[in-house]
Amino acid sequence: MLLLAGVALSAPGAELYGKPLRGLTPVSLADLQRKAAGYDGKTIQVRGTVHSENGALSLTEGGASLRITMNEPGATLPSDATGASAKAEGVFRAKGTGGGPALEATGLELTR
Repeated sequence: MLLLAGVALSAPGAELYGKPLRGLTPVSLADLQRKAAGYDGKTIQVRGTVHSENGALSLTEGGASLRITMNEPGATLPSDATGASAKAEGVFRAKGTGGGPALEATGLELTR
């Protein structure tokens, strides 16, 4: 019997940017909007649909959205991912660069 403890496996066909995801329990984007101060500085996972515009990437879920930046040296975010499903893990900042909430991602997994 093979036992994998603490190892998160990517979905088949998923594209990985940055570090592999750790498999944290996702936080809804709506919950982040309501309780931003409580999540500030914490490592979290979020899920949503990708929207990219003018080189900026965000995830949307229902009416909520969150800007995503990559916090891994040498890792870049895709510029052509609008409409893809994504999971991202990193440190949430209630006031990121530009003043709005953002996730400083260490890893991003896209499924197109």
